[in-house]
Amino acid sequence: MFVFAAAVPVLLVVVVGYVAGYAVAAWICGVLGVEGQRTPEVAGWLTGLVLLAVVARMLLQKWRRRSAKRRAHEEWGHQK
Repeated sequence: MFVFAAAVPVLLVVVVGYVAGYAVAAWICGVLGVEGQRTPEVAGWLTGLVLLAVVARMLLQKWRRRSAKRRAHEEWGHQK
C-alpha cells in the first residue's frame, strides 16, 4: 500500500510535466510547420522527468532545512 501511496504523487507530477511539455512542443511544431509526432512526445517526457527532479530536489532541501533547524533547537534546549 505504501508503494501505491508514494507512486501516485510521483506519477501526477510526471503527467503534469508531460502534458505541459507536449502541448508547448506541439504548438511550436505547428507554428514552425514541422511535421512529426515524435518531437512533442520526447519533449513531453523530458519535461515530465525534469519537473519530477525539480520537485524532488525542492522537497529534499525543505526536509533537510527542517531537520537542521530541529537539531539546532535541540542543541540549545528549546524543545517544544
